[in-house]
Amino acid sequence: MARKCDIVMKGGITSGVVYPAAVVEIAKKFTFCNVGGTSAGAIAAALTAAAERRRARDGTTAGFDRIGAIPEWLANENRLFRLFVPNAGTRSLFRTIVSLFGRPLFQPALLAKLCGLIWAFPIASVLGAVCGVAFLVTVIRTTGITVPWLFWLAILLASVTVFAGTALAVGIALCRDVLRRLPANFYGLVTGIDDADRASELALCTWLASELELTAGLDSGKVPLSFGMLWDAKRDPMLPGLDKMPEQPDVNLEMIATCATWGRPYTFPVTVESFFFDPAELRRFFPDYIVEWMVERKRAPRDDREAAHFKSYEPRLPLPLSGDLPVLFVTRMSLAFPVLLSAVPLWAPDYTRPLAKGANPTLERCWFTDGGISSNFPVTLFDSPLPRWPTFAINLASFPPWRARDPDDESKNVYMPANNSAARLLPFIPFTGMLGFLSAIGNAMQNWNDNTQSVLPGYRDRIVTVFLDSDEGGLNLDMPPDILARLRARGAAAGALIAGRFEAPSVLGPETNAMNWENHRWLRFRSTMGALRDYLTHFKTAMTEPELPDVSYDALILATDGLPTKHYPVEPAERTAVSQVTQELTKDGTTIESMPGVDNELPKPSARLVVRGSQQS
Repeated sequence: MARKCDIVMKGGITSGVVYPAAVVEIAKKFTFCNVGGTSAGAIAAALTAAAERRRARDGTTAGFDRIGAIPEWLANENRLFRLFVPNAGTRSLFRTIVSLFGRPLFQPALLAKLCGLIWAFPIASVLGAVCGVAFLVTVIRTTGITVPWLFWLAILLASVTVFAGTALAVGIALCRDVLRRLPANFYGLVTGIDDADRASELALCTWLASELELTAGLDSGKVPLSFGMLWDAKRDPMLPGLDKMPEQPDVNLEMIATCATWGRPYTFPVTVESFFFDPAELRRFFPDYIVEWMVERKRAPRDDREAAHFKSYEPRLPLPLSGDLPVLFVTRMSLAFPVLLSAVPLWAPDYTRPLAKGANPTLERCWFTDGGISSNFPVTLFDSPLPRWPTFAINLASFPPWRARDPDDESKNVYMPANNSAARLLPFIPFTGMLGFLSAIGNAMQNWNDNTQSVLPGYRDRIVTVFLDSDEGGLNLDMPPDILARLRARGAAAGALIAGRFEAPSVLGPETNAMNWENHRWLRFRSTMGALRDYLTHFKTAMTEPELPDVSYDALILATDGLPTKHYPVEPAERTAVSQVTQELTKDGTTIESMPGVDNELPKPSARLVVRGSQQS
């Protein structure tokens, strides 16, 4: 029987092509219980969960076979690039981005990029060049200039006029698109649906919807894969969805999206009772049958008051219950890479504004964008104090300056720590100049939490890093088949490496220095106990040594009058039991503080337990 595992995959736009082969290798030895990711990692996570759902339903690996074929399908006929279909109002801007940041069509690259800009804005380029061309034609046809150097000076001035006029016109057109057309297209170039042909399979959301359904063993284009279908693989897909995930789901899928309106991440599917959607808006992002599913499965009001609110908010409707949410809907929210992919709008009541008596709070837009903005590598997504099975994490990173890509052996282009002391230091990210400095600041703001977590003991040893060159992954939308093939091989090498390392169970075998599952369990135990000692010690101090004249926490628990009895009260019949529990925890804090063995020779860096807000709405 295959062992259980969880998996978390990092965001990286087209770098996600390494994931299918990695997942297929891991699936040969493990079954996936919890699957998560961000951005491009969310696509891989959704497909992985769909394949595991099919395996739980019919016992076959047909879903994983389908996942394994995705890289080759993307490599043929330039399909990876063609999935990113720009919308009608953003085509010129899309061509500009491709010209500036994509692979140059010829050399020199600067000339190729200039030609690309002219191709992106042909009308503006022609209008901008009119004066210069007229000047140039006049100079050429003029016979009055007999001094050679004066003639060539005139030619130079005319050429500069052509270039300057073209650059100015293209610049004006570019600013117009950025300031007007981009916001009108939900702040992105690509929504995921082809405006010219909504049924086109070569559009990101249309393709992904079909791929998820077929991978999960559903009929394509009829019923969207929902979270409830993952939780209970054998349940009738047409039954109303579950309100919340059961204690033992077949597979749990979680993805992170960033709410730019509130400046915070959300892990979906959360309790989403506060959110509403506009069907007309979502049709710009998703196939019609998925939007119709959401309309039909919208959450019912709980009482007459809520029903009146819902009526006043129409045509905006409450989101379906978590179990009825389409997987594609959440995946697309997590995938909304800024500018390239449009942000997804939802709506929520604004309770922060003063309301007249009896008035309903107004709905305000909540913009959801790329999950990688707030957590691009959520390695703690399925964390628990002590692991029962491994949580694999696949990281994406550039090759370090001292490490070149091996062209012959892709297994040498992936990395896992070789011992317990390795990978505990963050790599240097050198930069020069003002742009480099600003880029480093942006990287720190985005990744500080993930970076800090990834070097902890019991975390770094379960991360496999896939190194990428500058022409691999990222914003390289038009990678040729040979690059896609080597990324596929690199992903397979990463999956085989991490699965092989954790395949053997922890059975107290002969002493070994192997970086295996037993070593991982022991690291997590030692690290967690050190953090627990610190946490309980502070708990004990606060319980036993209040700052006078403050009363003790125990007095607050047992109070029969005052604030504790009116705000978030503990029921009178339970106060004594709660007091006894806290006293036991206080004793535990005293005991663990006096045990030096708990935090002697702890693996470094040390861990801390902190209280963090939940991501429920």
